[in-house]
Amino acid sequence: MKKRFNVTGVCIPNQHYMADVSRKLDRTLDMVEIGEYFIINRPRQYGKTTTLHTIERLLKETGDYLVFRISFEGVGDSMFETEEAFTQGFVEVLATKAGYTANGMEAWLNEAALRTENFKTLSSNITGLVSQTDKKVVLMIDEVDKSSNNQLFVSFLAMLRDKYLDREATKTFHSIVLAGLHDVKSLKLKLRPDDERKFNSPWNIAADYKVNMNLQPFEIKPMLEDYCQETGVTMDTQQMADVLFYHTSGYPFLVSKLCKTIAEDILPEKDEQTWTLDDMNESVRLLLKEKNTNFDSLISSLENDSAFYHFVYRITVGGEIVAFNPHEPMIEKGIMHGV
Repeated sequence: MKKRFNVTGVCIPNQHYMADVSRKLDRTLDMVEIGEYFIINRPRQYGKTTTLHTIERLLKETGDYLVFRISFEGVGDSMFETEEAFTQGFVEVLATKAGYTANGMEAWLNEAALRTENFKTLSSNITGLVSQTDKKVVLMIDEVDKSSNNQLFVSFLAMLRDKYLDREATKTFHSIVLAGLHDVKSLKLKLRPDDERKFNSPWNIAADYKVNMNLQPFEIKPMLEDYCQETGVTMDTQQMADVLFYHTSGYPFLVSKLCKTIAEDILPEKDEQTWTLDDMNESVRLLLKEKNTNFDSLISSLENDSAFYHFVYRITVGGEIVAFNPHEPMIEKGIMHGV
């Protein structure tokens, strides 16, 4: 199969040209292997889902892990209407996943779902699930903040936290990995004042995820070399990697998008199959003119938050110089959205 630069969905090595992110994966894998509970919070199209997909594959290859990589996106609102519906629905989601990844587990989970009525029975069934195998069981939940303004989901996270804290006494997931746009510790959840404990408790044990997911030039260069080797196109791969980083700060979507535009739109119109700086500048120009979901999401975030909008406007249009403090709320929001 002919490879291509990918800007949508999971990146697959034999189908897509990919940056060398082995160091990032190794650090993430280490966190899972030692049993950490953490969240990968990065902007849209930053490689979160690809990271979970790859870590799942690497864990399975060891033969020591049973991995449930799930998402609540698309399960429907009815699952969040009652405690019984949510807890039973969660076990059913695990059962569906087990049908692909854990032979013999699907039937047990489907039967367990029928006797799951609340968080107490869900907790018991998680212990039962882990007891069914000698492997370390890892739970990964993608797009976690899509459900995080729901009281039932917060209660679910609190239950996971309690089991994680008591993991020496009761069997539970070896590691829990969540992925989403927000740092869930700072989400403004729709809770009553007397539920403040639930807002804090699910996250006061979460380990910090310090892996820099921005692509560095030395990680971009192997992707370009792979492209050149497969297609016969020539370029100064080091120069192009440096220029890509200059234009994008290593934002994975933007790196792949600029490459994709040159490879599929600009190069076919040229006589020489060579990437040049002029090609890169033209790719940037075309990117800034087009409409895409990444930019639409950023625009929506700005338009829905007037304070954030004016903060970004003062810097980008007004030329105001602001000291960089990642803990300042507006700057933190800018980092979160990829500004």
